[in-house]
Amino acid sequence: MIRIRIGSQADYTQLREMYLEKIKKYVAFDEADLLDDSDIQEGKSENTAKELERDYTELYHYLYDSGKVDRKKLQSLLAGPETMPGSFKQNDGAEGTMREFFENIPLQPFASMRKNKNQEEDPSYKARECCEKIINYKKFIDGQEEAYALLRKLDVRVCPYCNRIYTVTLPSKEELADEENFRTTRATFDHFYPKTRYPYLALNLFNLVPSCGICNSNKSDFLQEIVYPYDESFEKNVVFRLVPNLSDKAENYIENALGFLHGEHDGFCIKFMGDNGISLIKDEKLEDRLTGIENEKYRSRIVNSIQQFKLEELYQEHKAEILDILKNRHYFNEQYVLYALCPLIQEKMKGAGSMSRDEIRDIAMDMLFFSRLKEQDWEKRPLAKLVSDLLD
Repeated sequence: MIRIRIGSQADYTQLREMYLEKIKKYVAFDEADLLDDSDIQEGKSENTAKELERDYTELYHYLYDSGKVDRKKLQSLLAGPETMPGSFKQNDGAEGTMREFFENIPLQPFASMRKNKNQEEDPSYKARECCEKIINYKKFIDGQEEAYALLRKLDVRVCPYCNRIYTVTLPSKEELADEENFRTTRATFDHFYPKTRYPYLALNLFNLVPSCGICNSNKSDFLQEIVYPYDESFEKNVVFRLVPNLSDKAENYIENALGFLHGEHDGFCIKFMGDNGISLIKDEKLEDRLTGIENEKYRSRIVNSIQQFKLEELYQEHKAEILDILKNRHYFNEQYVLYALCPLIQEKMKGAGSMSRDEIRDIAMDMLFFSRLKEQDWEKRPLAKLVSDLLD
């Protein structure tokens, strides 16, 4: 799993402001209560107050103070806290995390939705229905344009959950020439906190994780803690390892058990392990392979993520790509890169003379493996973490 990177506080603030402007027609509140620079009041907030006080008193008391909307609370419920969490800057959570923000919202999640004969009399059903009406995610998605605009702004090019599939989004209508046709092709949004349980977060900017359809389906309404890609990722704490497959089905490989390292056969399995550990024990539990990760909660989130998204099973299906990586690494070794490819790049690239040898080597390796090997660039190419780990 890889990070979704926002950048600076200025980028974060601009994203929030853009998002609040885009979703104003999908929430039943006056612009004056939603946007800092607006004084438009149409009576929507007043009507919403009556509905919430009747059907969802908990949310009413959270958002309203003496009958008036608390603008900061409403904005944060829809677009996250005003100040960017420290975890976004990768400061080890010194200034808090977005996960902590979500979990400190004093609203109780709903139980799983179950239809019953008297559901219209069920206070929980009424509250959920009321919340879905005033924070209308369905209309937001059906409207398409605002969802497209958000995805283009976030520019998440690869699914952060699996790092296997491109999630690029076709341009929004505003970006097309007059004669061009608009086609609906975009990533899906995963609700990190499921909207069935947390309808008040159904439109929260940072509860919408751009993802591929496979990961969105695999996660579904999963409630156990998993890695949250705005706050954290696997990084190099947990890495891909290749181990020889010496099972009965691989008898032909036993004499050349390590031949897969040169791309000679696919007699290997791919496993996740802690960065400082290697294990050849067959069927060793995932938890026991994640050595060196001292934070137990973080390790538990990693285990839950790998299992829920079926990452080891999915990556077993990439043996052909792995063999190509191994062949390239065998044929074009370190000496080739340093003494053949790097000088060629330095000669061809203008201004390369001011670059260090390591910087030129990084460019050469990215070109050779058609990937991005630096961690901060993994979100730009599918399988980038896999390639980086295998080459390490």
